[in-house]
Order: sequence, then structure tokens, then C-alpha cells
Amino acid sequence: MKTIINGVECKTQKQAILEYLKTGKQISQAEAYELCGCQRLGSIICILRKKGYRIYNVKFEAKNRFGNYTRFSKYALGNTRNEIYNLENES
Repeated sequence: MKTIINGVECKTQKQAILEYLKTGKQISQAEAYELCGCQRLGSIICILRKKGYRIYNVKFEAKNRFGNYTRFSKYALGNTRNEIYNLENES
């Protein structure tokens, strides 16, 4: 199964997550699993941060299917387009 985001065919989960974040959207663990089968979003976020991407986590609280409140994070990309271009075109 191919994952296409923003017209880009993503070959890895890391690439799919990064392309999704580039759209300006936030992503949670559940959304990452649905998008590309990623079960360790935190690990991919850590790798992207080490490469220089500024990724922020935003805390949320919502009710789960049992009616109890639960907390979770969503991640968002904080780099500008120029910064992203420079990161992707470093030699």
C-alpha cells in the first residue's frame, strides 16, 4: 500500500510523517497509525528533531470511548519553508 501525501509518494513512515507535518497539520499517535501504520510516532519525531526539524508537541485532553478524560499530544512542525528547504538540501 502506497502513502501519498501532498502529491509525494512516501516510501517510509518517517517520510510520510514529515510530509504530513509540512501541510501545516498536527498529528497524534492515532492519526499516524491510521495514516501510515506508524506505531512509534515518538521515535520518528525524535529522529526528525535530531535532523534539525523544530517539532512542537501540543497537549490535549479529551474523553475516550469510555467517557473518561485522557491526555495525549499532537505534534506540529515549526520550521519555515526556507528552513525546511535548507534542511532537505544540505550536502
